[in-house]
Amino acid sequence: MPQFTNLRCRNLSDTGHYRRLGSKGKIMSINPEIHRTVRAISITLDEAIAFYETYVVSARDAALIKAVNQSGIHPAFNVISDALHREVILGLCRIWDRRPDTANLNKLASEFRSKAVRADLERTGHIADPDALNRWCAGVANGSKSEELSALKRARDRALAHTATPNQPYKGRARVAQYGAERKVLELTTPLVEQAAQFIGYSYLSPFADRRLMWQRYAGLFWRRVDGSA
Repeated sequence: MPQFTNLRCRNLSDTGHYRRLGSKGKIMSINPEIHRTVRAISITLDEAIAFYETYVVSARDAALIKAVNQSGIHPAFNVISDALHREVILGLCRIWDRRPDTANLNKLASEFRSKAVRADLERTGHIADPDALNRWCAGVANGSKSEELSALKRARDRALAHTATPNQPYKGRARVAQYGAERKVLELTTPLVEQAAQFIGYSYLSPFADRRLMWQRYAGLFWRRVDGSA
């Protein structure tokens, strides 16, 4: 797998992280809308993992934070950490969006409920167990009600995508996001994306669990350079 060191220089979609395989290991055609949707969601998840694993070190590594404070570079460090955190929240919320003009799990679940889509899967050699598809759709429905996801969406809607008016109180029910919500939503999201890929014959060259380990290594190397321990 090609490796990259700068998300801005090389898009994650160019890493060859996934491929489409048929039931016998051959490249297969499938409903192009489903294909494009799963591909887009997979890329967004890959990006969210990269941002999360890089961000989380800056949020919880006490030795790193102490070294940064002592060196006097904490203002820029905080900006970088906050920017990474924002990208994690925005990416996860995009995956769980409900807008019909976006690539998201809710839209994908709606497509997987379609008899025509299921027939197309079977025609192209991807015979998914109807019960498995139904369980997956139920998993998406339940995931959409997650308290942690609702909290992240509140943060997105009131602080990231928009600036909430200071002249009106918040009228929603979602709680304020707490540390750890991103990890829980990431762990909720990953198996659903991977299973959706399996339904249409995607085979990831590197499972998302391995991608997380890879980014943990990259992040560790980067932040050790920042605190001077490398």
